[in-house]
Amino acid sequence: MTHAPETVLADQAARVAAQPQTTALCLDFDGTLAPIVNDPNQARPLPGMVELLGQLAVRFAAVALLSGRPADYLAQHAAAPGVRYLGLYGLQEIRDGQPWVDPRLEEARPAVMAAQQDLRDCAAVLDSRAYLEDKQYAVAIHTRRVAEPARWAPAIDEAARQIADRHGLKVILGKLVWELAPAVHSNKGDAVRRVTAESKARGVVVAGDDLGDLSAFAAALQLKAAGDEALRIAVDSPEAPPALINEADLIVDGPQGVLQFLRRLLA
Repeated sequence: MTHAPETVLADQAARVAAQPQTTALCLDFDGTLAPIVNDPNQARPLPGMVELLGQLAVRFAAVALLSGRPADYLAQHAAAPGVRYLGLYGLQEIRDGQPWVDPRLEEARPAVMAAQQDLRDCAAVLDSRAYLEDKQYAVAIHTRRVAEPARWAPAIDEAARQIADRHGLKVILGKLVWELAPAVHSNKGDAVRRVTAESKARGVVVAGDDLGDLSAFAAALQLKAAGDEALRIAVDSPEAPPALINEADLIVDGPQGVLQFLRRLLA
């Protein structure tokens, strides 16, 4: 499937915009609303994106950001009235202005801290100069800033899996990132189902750019099979996983393409 031509983009947006009060928008953050950057702490939504989210939240049944990032990061850098922030793949959410955390994450935090220390001492991480991101309830290894990341990938993958096994954690793969997280089942698909159920939506739009968004696509497909409306948007880039592109109903070019689509929902 190729990128959507202007007419297809307009038609899909018009179809979604026709029933805003019964449609939920479930959007990824990195690579979808915000361009991918070398330093994950510097990721910010495109100019105009946050204001647009607030306007959409007034019209649609729900507007939710679903991310592997902590929910408070999302709320800080994409603060808009009426928007829901589900972090750590739905295991954390901003509720009444405060982060709610699944109790199972709190229980596993000592294991995450121990794994983070092991990663700091790990030869593959030290020698490659990979960046460790402390996500409080998870730790991520980033190789985007590493010279020759492909050369280091096997060693880092092996180290990540060994350390995760040692501490009873799971490894979540992304684009040039390995995340060690508590072995608590939750993914973006679970978050999509929760948002649609709680908002009583009968349609959903999901948009994402990475492997973690495949579960959101699957949830949208399940809702469609049950008779609801669903639109799966893949945000393309040179690093976009082919599996995500193949599952998409609509492909847009980077966060700019997402911004264009969302603007059309208000047109």
